[in-house]
Amino acid sequence: MDRIELPRPSSDQDETREPMDYISQLPDAIILHIFSFLTTTESIKTGVLSKRWRSTWTSNPYITFSLPVDKRPKRNSRNFVHFTEAFTDTVLSFWTTTKVKRLLFDVPFHASMQSSIDRLLQFAVRHNSEELSMTLSSWPLIVYVLPHFLFRCTTLVSFRVICCCFLMIGAVNWSSLKMLRIEFADFDDDAMMRLLSGSPVLESLELKFCQGFKHIRVESRALKELVIDSHGTRSLILEIWAPYLLKLRLVGNSVGAGFKVHEVSSLVEADLNFNLTYALDAFGRVHAHGDLVKGLLQRLHHVTKLVMGSWCLQVLSLMDARELLLPSFECQHLTFLIVADHKGVPGLAKILESSPCLEKLFLQLTCKHSSSWSLQNLGLPNFDAEEFWNSPKRRIYRRLTHVKVVDPGANLSAWEPTLSMLKFLLQNAPSLDEIAINSANSIPSKAIDPWVLLEVARIILSHARCSPSAKVILKYLSQGCPSKRARKS
Repeated sequence: MDRIELPRPSSDQDETREPMDYISQLPDAIILHIFSFLTTTESIKTGVLSKRWRSTWTSNPYITFSLPVDKRPKRNSRNFVHFTEAFTDTVLSFWTTTKVKRLLFDVPFHASMQSSIDRLLQFAVRHNSEELSMTLSSWPLIVYVLPHFLFRCTTLVSFRVICCCFLMIGAVNWSSLKMLRIEFADFDDDAMMRLLSGSPVLESLELKFCQGFKHIRVESRALKELVIDSHGTRSLILEIWAPYLLKLRLVGNSVGAGFKVHEVSSLVEADLNFNLTYALDAFGRVHAHGDLVKGLLQRLHHVTKLVMGSWCLQVLSLMDARELLLPSFECQHLTFLIVADHKGVPGLAKILESSPCLEKLFLQLTCKHSSSWSLQNLGLPNFDAEEFWNSPKRRIYRRLTHVKVVDPGANLSAWEPTLSMLKFLLQNAPSLDEIAINSANSIPSKAIDPWVLLEVARIILSHARCSPSAKVILKYLSQGCPSKRARKS
């Protein structure tokens, strides 16, 4: 058979052929999706990639003005203020989008920028913005005042605001708002009432480093989650009414007198991982703090998931000598945050004894030692963990099936309180199926010594167990072979 040769294109054709511009052929929906991952400045720079992209950014529904921390001026810079104002106004003048899905603004704030930011927010409100995030870190005593028209944005679905002032709030109409997060703000009970009543479909509310208000009263059936992080109203108790709330988190370092829960009958999950910064070894406050934690637990006895932080556990340990009586808890999933000492063990045991429905236990260890009290103040000068857990009054946990421990790289001495409890559970949990130990180092650059975990596993495996099917699972994230020094330690 004769071979047939196809004609090859001439070199002249190669020279005249234009390269295929695949970028320009992308549909607008794909281009705008790419823009959703970029800041506005980065979106504008993409104009060098294609002629078509030079104007596409003007229809981008995702507007982001963000200045990296390492590029921010270290002091009050007039040049920076003028540049920010000019850049914002110029960019907005070119924008052609009919709807702003997201507006993110994260820059240092100066008082002269108030009107410029107002214009930016007016643009977002006029274009039916759905998501708004504002972080305006300011120089001392300079705070951006949120304009009144913003509180009547009916299209807003998610609002996150940091370092802004809620001054003289009028009528609030956030009829579509589902998520509200406020950080570093000061507002009173009246402002809180207006925010909540004007957000009828609000599902999640988070308040971090906020102060001034004393009551949170939520009658809406829509609100499912409430987070109070580091409440800052000094010498006052924050009182909460939320009959339809499903999840409550009280966390962080608070400087007030604590929390009081009145009505949370629908609550399913509760997180008590807060710390009152007043000195707990002051005798006058010991009883008050004990009553505080006890009162919270009495109101939360019906939740199925409960998280107890180390501070609350230590408070209960102080009350152990006073024959503290806790209600019978209905929780099936229980989490303890344990410090590297025995100060919270009596409180921990009290909660375990009051949890007959417990099925899953989660223990989060920390390498740091608590600093709130000395052992003398706790009344445990010679605490013997083995003797404590082997007391005949400890109950048998018939429903407990799973125990999980997260180890941040603690040494063997820091493991002692947890080891004593694990050995007790092995002997008193007939349905126990597994004890899982996970290594999770909080310092990625520091390798976890596997020999400590292996020794922990050896101690647990050699201990007698009530359930013949109980397994010990060691999950270690390999970070290379440990050094000889690590093996010896």
